[in-house]
Amino acid sequence: MKYFVVTKETGVVWLRQQLDRETKSEMQVEFYVSDNQEVVKDTVNIQIGDVNDNAPNFHGQPYTVNIPEDTPVGRSIFMVNASDPDQGTGGSVLFSFQPPSAFFAIDGARGTVTVTRALDYETTTAYQLTVNATVNMDPIFTNLPYSTNIEEDVPLGYEVRKITAIDQDLGRPRGIGYTIITGNTNSVFALDYISGSLTVNGQLDRENPLYSAGFSLTVRATELNDDRSPSRATVVTTFTILLIDKNDNAPKFNSSEYRVRITELAQVGFALPLFIQAEDKDEGVNSMFQVFLTGNNSEYFTISPTAVQGRADIRMRVAMPLDFEQIRSFSFSLYANESISDHVGFARVFIELINENDNRPIFSRPLYNISLPENTPPGTSLLRILLCTCSTLRSQGPTI
Repeated sequence: MKYFVVTKETGVVWLRQQLDRETKSEMQVEFYVSDNQEVVKDTVNIQIGDVNDNAPNFHGQPYTVNIPEDTPVGRSIFMVNASDPDQGTGGSVLFSFQPPSAFFAIDGARGTVTVTRALDYETTTAYQLTVNATVNMDPIFTNLPYSTNIEEDVPLGYEVRKITAIDQDLGRPRGIGYTIITGNTNSVFALDYISGSLTVNGQLDRENPLYSAGFSLTVRATELNDDRSPSRATVVTTFTILLIDKNDNAPKFNSSEYRVRITELAQVGFALPLFIQAEDKDEGVNSMFQVFLTGNNSEYFTISPTAVQGRADIRMRVAMPLDFEQIRSFSFSLYANESISDHVGFARVFIELINENDNRPIFSRPLYNISLPENTPPGTSLLRILLCTCSTLRSQGPTI
């Protein structure tokens, strides 16, 4: 037999020469057993297990491509091709540029080369890129992609998801250690180093500008040595987490009170010079509310809009003719109400009217009658004539 030999006395089978799964992956060997009187024959099927003992090979070399200098950034320009005859992860080829290129990128798994920066023929007429094809024996993540949505009010300790990576090497698999590298703003998430359980570690709030766009966690899985120390075999992936809005905010005005002075001659429709802004920081239907005025003499003014979603600038206008001689100042309330009873915004409005000379003077009496003797000396005070506007004394007339 070419590959095997047996010791007649003991029946121990020995390997005679090196096996190669890529040449022959299965063999049938016939064995004979004899006691000098009778011979028994049997056939044994031998499967040759794979070992990562081959390097990747490129196909279709050399690679040459001509592209216009105005090729858009992000466009694929060609694809390299390499294969490894080994099985499973031992035949999984990864591509990379050595050294890295400032103008081109290569997809590590597919070998697709794309443009990453604008090209200029007048600056550089040709590029020579060196591509490495290597077999990936680092750990790999399972159940990708990692992406989920969670409500913003989940309690501390809530498990977002369990991250899992496996050792690709043959034999007894190594343990994996998990670490968050970037994206964990204010350490609001915790990742168990051994189990890979990702949990909530801090108070989440979708309305917080740091959290409103969600989280993009960069997570690293590292193979562990027998003493639990990290090895050099690592893999990185991204975990995207978006926060689902809850109706946990009441509408608010940009000030607790608004004060203004306007002329009593302001016409109906006149917009008061007030900057009023109302906002509910929740999202969608959770940010809808009504705005209205209430209180003594609030009917003299109107506001718009009265229905708001999210945020709006509120305009207050004169709704009825104003008259300083009737009402000199106004004080009333401005409310922003949501469907939830305790979600109410409140502000006070104070408006003072400026008196204008808008009334004709009149005599205090419609008729003045006096009698005097003919010998009344010059300069004698005979009568005081009074002028007034409505009920207000405006001036004193001459004495006759």
